[in-house]
Amino acid sequence: MLEAVRQERFAAALELIGSLPADAHQDPDALLLRAVLLTNHGRLQESEEVCNRLLGLDELNAGAHYLMALCCEHDGDAGRAIEHGLTAIYLDPGFAMPHLHLGILAKRSGDDTTAQRELGQALVLLATEDASRILLFGGGFSRDALLQLCRTQLHAAGGQA
Repeated sequence: MLEAVRQERFAAALELIGSLPADAHQDPDALLLRAVLLTNHGRLQESEEVCNRLLGLDELNAGAHYLMALCCEHDGDAGRAIEHGLTAIYLDPGFAMPHLHLGILAKRSGDDTTAQRELGQALVLLATEDASRILLFGGGFSRDALLQLCRTQLHAAGGQA
């Protein structure tokens, strides 16, 4: 299944996860993977529903909060996106993607101070982020591409990489 994700064959990976036994549909890891696949496939409303189910089972799941942040941003609710991003960071301070996302949101809103802080932290964390987490949460981007995005956004916010 992860190989399908690596190859960005999200529909095929969704079919594979859908074919799992019924009891797997309540497994937190399976729910998180389903939410990631739905997000990467652009099915954000479905992803949000799966994340809500997952958070009902495990409210401390940093990955689900990060995905919820992406869904909320897509819905135009920056406040909730920030709230979920901050929760993901609180639950897992070493998780690079919420820092990157919050930095981009801050840059967009003109808050260069927050953008510099979050993007700078993302830059540090991405260098050592677990490869499987980049695969799952990186939106199809490689570590190098995410690092370059961080540097570009940080520079645009007046910071130095």
